[in-house]
Amino acid sequence: MILERLTARVFIGLMLLSPGPVLADRLHLEGGGILEADSWWVEGETIQYQGQAGTIGIPRSIVVRIEPSDPAGTGTLESPSKTSPPRGAVEAPPPPGSPRPWETKEDRDGAEAQRLLKEAVQALTTREFETASSLFLRTLQLRPSVTSARVGYALGEIALGRDERALPVILEGLVQDPADADLNELLGDLRNREELVADAVRSWKEAFRLSPNDRLRDKIMKGERELHAGRNYDFTATAHFNIRHDGTLAPELASEIIDFLEDSYRDLSHTFHHSPPQPITVLLYPDRQFKDVTLAQDSIAGLYDGKIRVPLGGIRRVDEGARRVLVHELTHAVVHSMTRGNCPRWLQEGLAQRMEGRSLSRSGRKHVKDMLQSVDPARWESREFSYAAALSLTLYLEGRRGLGGLRAVLSNLGEGQDLERSLRDVFGEGYPDICRRWADSLTGDERR
Repeated sequence: MILERLTARVFIGLMLLSPGPVLADRLHLEGGGILEADSWWVEGETIQYQGQAGTIGIPRSIVVRIEPSDPAGTGTLESPSKTSPPRGAVEAPPPPGSPRPWETKEDRDGAEAQRLLKEAVQALTTREFETASSLFLRTLQLRPSVTSARVGYALGEIALGRDERALPVILEGLVQDPADADLNELLGDLRNREELVADAVRSWKEAFRLSPNDRLRDKIMKGERELHAGRNYDFTATAHFNIRHDGTLAPELASEIIDFLEDSYRDLSHTFHHSPPQPITVLLYPDRQFKDVTLAQDSIAGLYDGKIRVPLGGIRRVDEGARRVLVHELTHAVVHSMTRGNCPRWLQEGLAQRMEGRSLSRSGRKHVKDMLQSVDPARWESREFSYAAALSLTLYLEGRRGLGGLRAVLSNLGEGQDLERSLRDVFGEGYPDICRRWADSLTGDERR
C-alpha cells in the first residue's frame, strides 16, 4: 500500500529536512539518493540518525554504503561554525520550543517541517484525513521539495474525495521529480477515476518500471483487460455517474438504466445523508466480458471495486433482478464514500442487502442460528463469510437503534474511528457483546 511506502519515505524526508553539518558522513541510498549525517549508529535492521528533531530511523536495507567524512570514519565528527555553539561550552539550555541563538531561520523552518511531517503521517495513519492534508500542505509550504509530503497530501485529498485538489499537487511533483514511483501511481489512480483508463495504465506502467510490485501489476493487468473489453463501448456522463456500456445495448434500455441509477442515487443519498463528492463510474458488460475483466466467479451478479461493474446478460428491461443488483452495488459505492473505505465487510454487505430490499428467509435464519451455536458469536467471521449472517447482524442493529444508529456508526467510521469505538459510541457496547446479544436474539433467550 502507498501509505506503508510513505511512512518509510518520511524517515528519509525528515533527514533531508535537517540542516546539514559542516562535516558529515554520507549515506548512499538505493536509487542514488545521498543523506548527510553528523551522528549515526546501527540498531539491528535500522540505521538511527540523531537530528535536531530527535532520533530518526531508516531501514538498513535501503542504505547501499556509508562514506565517512573523516579518515577515522567514526561517523560522529562534528565541526564548530559561526552558527553552532563552541565545543566544550557549557550553556544553560533554552526553554523548550524557544529559538536557540545559533539557529538560522532555515534551521527553524527545517525543524518545523520535520515536526509537521511527523504529525501528518500519524494523522494519515489514524485516518484523520482533514488534519493530515492540512499538515502535509503546511510542510510543503515550508519545503516544496519534500516529495513524501506531496504524496501524503494527495493521499489525504483523494480519501476525502477531493481529486481536484490532489491532481495539481501530483502534476507539480512530477515536473520536479518525474521518476517518483508513488506520484506516478497516484496519477494513474486519478486518471482511472476520471475514466481515462489508457492514461492510467501508462502512469501505472511507469510506476512499475520505477518500483515493481504486485499491487501495480494487478492494476495494470485489470486496466488492460478493461481497455480490451471496452474498446467499442459508448460513454454517457450524467449528474452523478460516468456510464460505459456495450455499443449494442439498446438506447431505450440504456436510458432506462441511467434514469433508475439517478433515482436510486437520490434515494440512497437521502437514506445515508451522504452524497459521494465524485461521479460514480458504472460499467455495464455482456456476461462474458464481465468475467474476463473481473475474473469473478459465475455466481457473482455484480461487484464494486471503486467502480460498479454489472453483467447485463440478456435483459431487455430493468426488471426486479436488475434493480436489486444495481441498488446493491450502488449502496456499496455510497457506503465506501461515506466511510472513506473504513467499513467492515459484514456491514457493507449487510447494508447492501438491506437497501436492495432483501429480508432474512426462514432457511437463512436457521443457517445463521446453527452457525452461531457452533462458534463464539464474536468470531463468526472466522468461518467462511456468510451473507445471511451479515444481513442478520445488520438488521439486528437496525432493530436496536434504527437506520439512524447505523448512519451514526458509518459517520464515526468515516471520521477515522475503529469499529469497536464506533459501536460503543452508538450502542453502548463493543462488537463481542453485540454479537453475543445478536445470537441470543435468534434463540429468544438472554444469556446472563
